Amino acid sequence: MDDFFGHSEGDVALACGLLRRSVVCRTPKRSDARGFTLIELMVTVAIVAVLAVVGVYSVRRYLLSAATSEPMEIINSVRAAEESYKDETFSYLNVGSIDSYYPFGGTLPKSQKRRAWEGGSPNTDEPNWNVLGVHPSTVVQFGYACVAGKGTGVPGKSALKTSIDLNYPTSAGDWYVVRAASDRDGNGTAALFVGSSFTDQIYGEGETE
Repeated sequence: MDDFFGHSEGDVALACGLLRRSVVCRTPKRSDARGFTLIELMVTVAIVAVLAVVGVYSVRRYLLSAATSEPMEIINSVRAAEESYKDETFSYLNVGSIDSYYPFGGTLPKSQKRRAWEGGSPNTDEPNWNVLGVHPSTVVQFGYACVAGKGTGVPGKSALKTSIDLNYPTSAGDWYVVRAASDRDGNGTAALFVGSSFTDQIYGEGETE
C-alpha cells in the first residue's frame, strides 16, 4: 500500500531504519579534573611563604659570611706591613688605640655602612696608617685598629672584646695586635677578627653578624 506521496510501506520502513542508525546518542563524559579547595590553596601559600623567608635568611647569612674575606685580606696586609716596618726600624708601628675603628672615625661601623679607606671620617690614626702603607683599593665595611709595643701592654680578652681568651702573653719583646670589627646587621653584636705577631692564625667570631 502506498502512502500519500506514493511511497510503499517497505520504502518507509527502510528509511526509518536508516534514520535510526544514523542518530548517535552521546552521553557527556564526566571530567575527572577537580579544582583546589580553599584549605589546599591556603596551605600552599603558607608553604611558599615559609620557603621564601628561609631562602632570604639563608642567602643573607651566606652573603654576610662571604663578606668576611675583607677583614682577612686587610689583616694579612697589616701583618705584612708591620713586618716590613720592623725590618727597617727594628720595632713595630703603634698605629693607634685598639678600638679606634679606622676609617670610621673611631665609631664601630653598623648596618653595612661602607667607607673609603682614604679620606674617610676624621681619625687621628690616619697618618700612622699612611706610614704603615696599607691602602685597600675598595670601600670597607669593617673598622680596623692596630696596636704595637715592647714588653707589657698586650691587649687581652676585655680589650679585644672577644668571647674567649686568645692566650696572648701579657708581655713580649716586640709585638703587635690588629683587630677588625663591624656590626653589619645592626643587632648590637659585632663580627670580630684578630691577628697578631704571636701566631700566623687569624681568630674570628660572629662571622655572620
